[in-house]
This record gives sequence, structure tokens and C-alpha cells, in this order.
Amino acid sequence: MPEVGPNPFQPGRGILPPLLAGRDTELGASDKALDRLTEGRSPSQDLLFYGPRGNGKTTILLEVERRARERGFRVEALSPPGLDGVEHLVHDLQERTGQLQGQVTGSQVAGVGATGIPTAPTEDVAQLLVSWIDADARPLVIVLDEVQMLPPEVGRSLFDAVQSAKSRAAPFVVLAAGTPDAPRRLLQAGSHNERGFEFLRVSRLARQDTNAALSVPARNAGRPIEEDALTLLAEESQDYPYFVQLLGSAAWKAATGSDSRIDSSAARQGVTAFAARAAQFYEFRYREAEAHRVEPVLRPLVALLSKHGGRLPDTPLMALLRRFAGEDSIPFDAISLKQELSDLGVIWSVRPAVWEMAIPRFADYLLQRA
Repeated sequence: MPEVGPNPFQPGRGILPPLLAGRDTELGASDKALDRLTEGRSPSQDLLFYGPRGNGKTTILLEVERRARERGFRVEALSPPGLDGVEHLVHDLQERTGQLQGQVTGSQVAGVGATGIPTAPTEDVAQLLVSWIDADARPLVIVLDEVQMLPPEVGRSLFDAVQSAKSRAAPFVVLAAGTPDAPRRLLQAGSHNERGFEFLRVSRLARQDTNAALSVPARNAGRPIEEDALTLLAEESQDYPYFVQLLGSAAWKAATGSDSRIDSSAARQGVTAFAARAAQFYEFRYREAEAHRVEPVLRPLVALLSKHGGRLPDTPLMALLRRFAGEDSIPFDAISLKQELSDLGVIWSVRPAVWEMAIPRFADYLLQRA
């Protein structure tokens, strides 16, 4: 048995877990796109990973970035939260192409320090994007996390430019990730994005993948998880990737001082420690629902979901939402209210016209809070 190492579990954002289990579909699609770059061609479709927060979209991006760098590609990220206007997008691209400080030629957008004949913003972005791609012989991987935060006019300029640049020989690909409303935001930024992107839903893990994500890193680090402890931790996680890492880390810490294994006692202690972190996580989600003025519908929604065994067909969901739509406290019609609940990650369409709570045990939290 190997010597016990440091805690292998990595709860948090922006850190690769020790084992990325259950993402063969997403990584397979990414590998195909990278293969096209290796051949010197741009993939015909870029990739969007979308789903509720905590399901591991950013983690998938990190793994694809790692694989791209291993192949010798350039990997550069655009930050949607910082691109709150087309002029900021232009400025960002000018920086990346070395066209600031009086070196810019050929465009002027919203007062950005450029000279020459003014052109339309989309044309400016297209020219700058091509310059960025051509600046290095290596293929370019453009990463856009939290893509749903792009303002519509910025998205239109950027993705029109991407579509234009696809006709060029220089290879590049866009890898994007976002919340459940990201596909809708991309379509608002241009109908061509429906054809230009492959939309990949990132859901919770299958139970065997949850078990692997817990057991393999623990065993490799020298502290295996006993079978009954593994069952307890996996069930408590509800196969939610963020919770898997939280529980694995908490159980590992509880077993510190024992000589070799995570047993059921350590797992129970881990669950207790995890509960405090989970309650904080749920409270943040609740406050967000309050800020977006959908809080009054939460508890009736939970009751209806419970009546239907946790998965709710679209027809009774819409009937419930029509009862609340238009009230002074909820400034949405029924369709917009459903969209808002989905965008916030309160509910998640597990398949067409069937919904469940997007965050595991959030329903229990709401009932206890009431």
C-alpha cells in the first residue's frame, strides 16, 4: 500500500480534480476539435459546455486547455465579465495583437485610440480576430468561460467575426462554457451560432462515475475508502460534482490520524462537516432567487416537485407558474418566469419538457428554511 499523501480532493473553482470521471462525451468532442487543429484546419463547429453551476463545466475547460497545451497550441482566454461593450472587446483584441500605443491602423470604435477610416464594429473585430489568429503559426484555442455574461452587442460582434474567420486557413477553435441560459444567449447573438456551435449539456455524474471520482484518488493517495463509507458519501453527494469534491475532502480530513483507510465513521464525520458548507451554498442560491424576484414561487415549486416524485412535466409546471405570473412581487409572465428559474439554475431540464431541481437537496433546504 502506498504511503499516505496529501488530501487529493480539490473543492473549489478553477482547479482540476484528481480524476475527471464521467466526461467521456465532452472530452471526446473536444479531442475531435483539437485533432482538426493538429491537421491545420479549424473545426466547422466550436463547442459550448452548458449546465447548472457546480456540474463541472469550468473543470472540463481546464482539462481541454491542458490537452491543447500538451499539443503545443496557443491557449488564450477572453473574459466575458470584462467585455461590457464592443469598445472593450476591440481594446482587448488590440492589446493581444500589439496594436495599441499609436500602432493601430485602419479603424476607430467608440473613441479607442485608433486611426484611419472608421468602419463598423463587427468589421473591426473581424480584422483584429484574424490578426490575433495569424500572430503565431501555432493553432489558437480561444476560451470563453461564463459566456452567458457577454452583452448581446458584444456577442454579435465577436461571433460574427468568428464566423468570418472560419473561412480562412489559419486554424483556431472557440471553447465556451456557461449556465443553462448560455445557448439562448448565443442564439440572441446570432442565429448562425445554432450551426456554428456544438451544444454539450453537462449534467450530474452517473453513480459509477461518482464512486470512481471518490475512490480512485483516495486509493492512489494511500487512504482507500471502505465500501460502506463510499456508499454513504456517494449518496450524500447526489452525484453533483462540486459536492463530490467537498465530501471527499471532508471525509479525508476526518480520517487524518488513522493509519490507512476512510471508514464509515470518517465518512459520517465528513458528512457532518460538509453540511455546514452545503447550507452556505444553498443560502447563496436562495438570496440570488430573492434578488431576481422569483423567491415566492420556490416553496410551491418544491411541493409540486415532491408530489411528482422529484421530476416535473412541463404542463403542471406551467400551470403553477401561471398562478404567480403577473403578481406585484413577480414581474414575469409564466414563460419568462420558467426561463428565469432555469437561468438561475433553480430548475434544470433533464430531458425535453421534464424538470427537476438543478441543485441536489435544495428542496430540502427550502422546506427546512420555511
